[in-house]
Amino acid sequence: MLLIAIVFFLLAAMFGIYLLSYVFAEKNTPKGVVITHGFLAFLGILLLILYSFFYTIPLFSLIFFIVAALGGGFMLKLDIFGKKIPKILALGHGVIALVGLLLLIAFFMNYFK
Repeated sequence: MLLIAIVFFLLAAMFGIYLLSYVFAEKNTPKGVVITHGFLAFLGILLLILYSFFYTIPLFSLIFFIVAALGGGFMLKLDIFGKKIPKILALGHGVIALVGLLLLIAFFMNYFK
């Protein structure tokens, strides 16, 4: 279950990098990609929460992902209402999610030696 969550987060990261290029180019983001990115990240968070019911939880990773999700939700709101997404917000969202992913991978590698 943990490995599947990592795969979902890696896929979400790939879509996120693609979306970040749109934000930095100050273009409108493709909404299908935005929804797919958010859905993959949501599935990853959901799997982490389900995992926590049965095994030791990667708490710091989950906290970082939830904070990133809150930022992502705020950016989605801005995007839907046609407002410009601040570049620093988009970059911060990605960095926070990346830290969460690195913590999750470290947890996975340490836990399953």
